[in-house]
Amino acid sequence: MKFTKFERSGVIFESESGFLLAVDIANKTSVEELEGIKADAMLSSHIHGDHFSLDQIKKIKPRELYLNHECIEILGEEKLDSIIKKVKIGDKIVIGDIEVMFFGADHGPNVTSRPKENFGFLIKIDDKMVYFAGDMFLPSGIDVSNLEVDYAFLPVGTFYTFGPQEAFDFAKQFKKINKIVSMHYDIEPGSQEKFINLCSGFFDVE
Repeated sequence: MKFTKFERSGVIFESESGFLLAVDIANKTSVEELEGIKADAMLSSHIHGDHFSLDQIKKIKPRELYLNHECIEILGEEKLDSIIKKVKIGDKIVIGDIEVMFFGADHGPNVTSRPKENFGFLIKIDDKMVYFAGDMFLPSGIDVSNLEVDYAFLPVGTFYTFGPQEAFDFAKQFKKINKIVSMHYDIEPGSQEKFINLCSGFFDVE
């Protein structure tokens, strides 16, 4: 498994077979930055524009697009090249050679436009397990106390999501994390550095 990070919470995961799964690449990554970048499938965690954006979807041109009902409603009659598939909390699906489970993430009280459904993802790619928290403000979704993951993608940006301390406290609830990938840190300057310092001696962070 390989992955490439983009702005805010955007990621493209690549399996050993070359299957490309894009996650939450949206309006914090310009269309120009996506020149030449494609994906076989794409997930959007929720309706907010930094996680779900029509221009970026059109540029990446995923063959399959997995969305909740709220995102699909926004698309309306918009014509896309993608096959749109509706998903919900609790679904477990196979996308290419990648397994994905959808769980609910609590976005907290500070969002002005509260999504009806906000996903986190548990993703199995090749022999790797990935926990993707999405925009999580409070520990939520699935019990992680017995969960061992190769990568945990955690937001550390404060106000709309975990801050550095909250993300660190949450990470300690896992049975095992091999590496943490911090995200959503551009909300508050210095939050990524604070998180890395907190994790020093406890977790490997990038």
